[in-house]
Parts: sequence; C-alpha cells; structure tokens
Amino acid sequence: MIEPDERPRPGSHRTTLVLAGRSVDTLADLPPTRGRLLFVGLNPSPVSVAAGHYHQGRLGRRFWQRLVRAGILPAGTAPETADDALVAAGHGITDLLKEVSARDVASEATLRAGVGPLWQKIALWRPAAIVFVYHRAAEIAAGRRLTERLGQLEGIALAGRPCFLMPGPYAPRDEVDEGLTVLRNLLASLPS
Repeated sequence: MIEPDERPRPGSHRTTLVLAGRSVDTLADLPPTRGRLLFVGLNPSPVSVAAGHYHQGRLGRRFWQRLVRAGILPAGTAPETADDALVAAGHGITDLLKEVSARDVASEATLRAGVGPLWQKIALWRPAAIVFVYHRAAEIAAGRRLTERLGQLEGIALAGRPCFLMPGPYAPRDEVDEGLTVLRNLLASLPS
C-alpha cells in the first residue's frame, strides 16, 4: 500500500498482489492527498490491468469523461492516462475488490471482504469525501440497500468521511447532469 505522504508517479499502475494465497496482476491503489476526493470502484477489468490504468473499458472511459465535465479533471484529459491526471489534481482511486474480472460477478460476501481494507485506506489517507463510482459498491460499503441514485448518501460515512454516489453508467442525461452538479459543488467545497 502506498503511504499517505507518498504520491504515485505517472505511468503504469499495474502491480502484483497476493490475494487468497496466489499472485494476481491488478491495479495499485492511487491514494488522494489529505482533504481531496477518493473514488471507489468495484474491481479492475482485464483491459484496465493490461493498460496499467484505471477504467479503460467503454464504461470506464465514460467515467473519465464525466469527471472532465464536472471539472474534477482538466478539459482535454486523455482517458488513457486520466488516472494520472486525477492524482496530479490530488484525488485518488481504488477498488473495493482487487480481484480482476470482466464483469460485476463477485458475490456480496466477496465484496464485503473489501470493506474493512477500504476503511483502513480511508483512515490512513483521510480524504475529504468518498465518491462511489457504482451503486453496488456503495451498497456493499454501506451495508444496506440504498434508495439514493446519486449524490450524497444520507447517514453514510466511512471513517467519518461523507459518501457520495456518481450516476450509473446508463443513467439518463438529466440524472447525469444532476450528479455532475453535485460533484462540482463537492469539489468547490474542498479547501484549495
């Protein structure tokens, strides 16, 4: 795990971890600087691990486009290295589960096993807020069904940090616009 004061360098973020007693190629955690945002996905896809960068599939690239539209990433950020731009802006990204899969196939029990390590990362890194990329990851971390489709998750805080949910990958445009406004406001509320 990268220490809180150590910043990841640009380039491939592929790493090898020992998971359940076996070596697995996956993506390294990219911690935020204190007081910035931590984005949390479900698990890396094979295409992302092969590229050495987060969210390189079709849906993942949509995530990066949304962060550009929200002003979290600069205009013109290339999806191929958007995680480097995210780190350069002080934000971070991780996954609930480090096991690689092409689809969201992990059981709830498997994903729940990632909640404890996520809490540890949050406590160590101390981001201003947690932003879940996917509804399922937010529900697993919250430990209950969520009625919110986007925005702040009322009554949910991890390690004392407020939690937010991005609009789903297939959300209608008006819902995406609303979610990006929430992200813009969240960004504006952070200390400069």
